[in-house]
Amino acid sequence: MKPLQKQRILVCGLCPLPFENTSQNYGPGIRTWQLAKGMALDGHDIRVVAMVIPGVYEAGELVVESEVDGISIRRIDGEAFLDPAVIRHEIETWRPTAAVGATVYGSLAIAQSETEVPFWADQFGHVMAEAQAKAALEKENWPIPRWWRMVLPVLSRADRISAVSGPQRYAAIGELGAIGRLTAETCGYEFTAVIPCGLDDDAGSRPQPTEGTVRGKIVPDDAFVVLWSGGYNVWSDIDTLFVGLEKAMAEEPAIHFLSTGGAISGHDESTYDKFQEFIAASPNEERYHLAGWLKSEEVPTYVAAADLGVLADRPMYEGMLGSKNRIVQWMADGLPAVYNRVGEIGDYLASGDLGLTFAVGDSNALAERLVWAARHRTEIERMAQRARSACLRDFSLAAATQELRVWAAAPSHAPDYRDGLARSPFDFEEVAAVPIPVDPLPKPRGIKRRLRALLKHLLRG
Repeated sequence: MKPLQKQRILVCGLCPLPFENTSQNYGPGIRTWQLAKGMALDGHDIRVVAMVIPGVYEAGELVVESEVDGISIRRIDGEAFLDPAVIRHEIETWRPTAAVGATVYGSLAIAQSETEVPFWADQFGHVMAEAQAKAALEKENWPIPRWWRMVLPVLSRADRISAVSGPQRYAAIGELGAIGRLTAETCGYEFTAVIPCGLDDDAGSRPQPTEGTVRGKIVPDDAFVVLWSGGYNVWSDIDTLFVGLEKAMAEEPAIHFLSTGGAISGHDESTYDKFQEFIAASPNEERYHLAGWLKSEEVPTYVAAADLGVLADRPMYEGMLGSKNRIVQWMADGLPAVYNRVGEIGDYLASGDLGLTFAVGDSNALAERLVWAARHRTEIERMAQRARSACLRDFSLAAATQELRVWAAAPSHAPDYRDGLARSPFDFEEVAAVPIPVDPLPKPRGIKRRLRALLKHLLRG
């Protein structure tokens, strides 16, 4: 797709970006690069301003300014990133024709700048569902108002909003209605779009293991290796995961568990600690191999050495509304996956026989899937081949970012944009004073209208 004309688009997101060789590489950075590179496919000038996720870069790793694939990148700390004057200065200096926020932090940075250029806000997962998950972990509700404080300016000012799944798209529409943006002016206007977790077009064939790095050194050569890769987050169902693994290991001696990743510093450190406690008390402790966070360049070797990827979610709205980057990446790498059937990605695996699924919280079903996979390696390899072909078709960079690319070719404001902002026309303190009508059906005004209404009623009868 060729743009109507070349645009200058500012992307505010997070880093590290996926090509950086850091020991921790999170979904927000992957999402930032997905949106930026997707628009760059069409020849636009793209500049990324990325907030540094604290504690990720080691001494000497952080490069403030760089250019990759023709995209200029600037990395700044969180305090500067969320200072409206900093992003406003970036906009005034670089003079983009549009701005795109990647994840709620990137979107908030743009919303606070009160830019007058068309503004696309990406919501990489449903923020308030994630706030609920965090509140449950903390056993306190302080995350709810804090995260709504980030969401409200974005919902109030964005011209378009993207979600990571169809269910999340509908949740976003509900939020827009709740703050008063579903009005006469916006009736028929498409506020929302779905941008699923996607792939970099540079994704190649499944990487081959470096001989002696994993098999024969960390796990036995003949082991059936079940892999977890990435963080242990608030949604991670480690209880079901551990019990399912224990039951499977008791039935199938070849099964070994390999983990790359770990605690998420400053967000969720207790889930991984608890999982380690489970393992320490297990009679199968020697069959669990926790590699911890690895440099990005090391991870493909571990993925290639695995036979099956595993993921388990707790039953909560976060999983129902969201998606999982790691499953999409496993499919692209040719690694079959077993995942509890929740959200669109679970349905995707099940509907096309592209992976193994089990009910949320069902450790017996998880154990059964693990044992079956260990004893049917040819079948799951064929499943992995089907999944890879489907994934490269459905989640390619061009396919996943299609709606964003169409908008980026001719950025425009929402119909309710006025006075330099797109926002709700209502003062909700005034709305609270409006009396609630006793009769839910509005009555026609005037005798002629009443007669016409009565005539229509009689004719229908």
